[in-house]
Amino acid sequence: MATSAAARPYGAYNFLVRISGYNGSAAFTECIIPAAEIEVMDYREGNDKLNTVHRLPGLARYGRLVLKRGMTTNMDLWSWFSSFAQGVGTAQSLSVVLLDSGKNQVMQWNFTNAWPCKYEPPVLQGEKSVLAIETLEVAFDTMALAPSPSATQTP
Repeated sequence: MATSAAARPYGAYNFLVRISGYNGSAAFTECIIPAAEIEVMDYREGNDKLNTVHRLPGLARYGRLVLKRGMTTNMDLWSWFSSFAQGVGTAQSLSVVLLDSGKNQVMQWNFTNAWPCKYEPPVLQGEKSVLAIETLEVAFDTMALAPSPSATQTP
């Protein structure tokens, strides 16, 4: 039985991060897309004969987007974070784009009003030969997932 192209899962290693206001795509080595959750609200009507509750959807909540990359002389992440620490930062639109093995865009997570809420410099270790990795955590208002406009749709 052949598997259609639409049913094959994609690798987690081909992705881009685009931040509005910054040229090009940022080269991140790791991107942790947060879980999305809808709060469950218990509700009981006063005239219910049974001692049960109705479950209603409440507020949508999202964790933080975590971006990691190898440290370079590029200071754009620190500058973005620092602008908020100084009270002059501007929230941006941010997208994480999943690519297939041919580097074609297939899915895209879009984040609105994204702003850096935590910056972690690399851990420096003299006894190990590892990359210096900087981490940026990003808070945002909403998250949406959609096929990328250039994704090929199979019937």
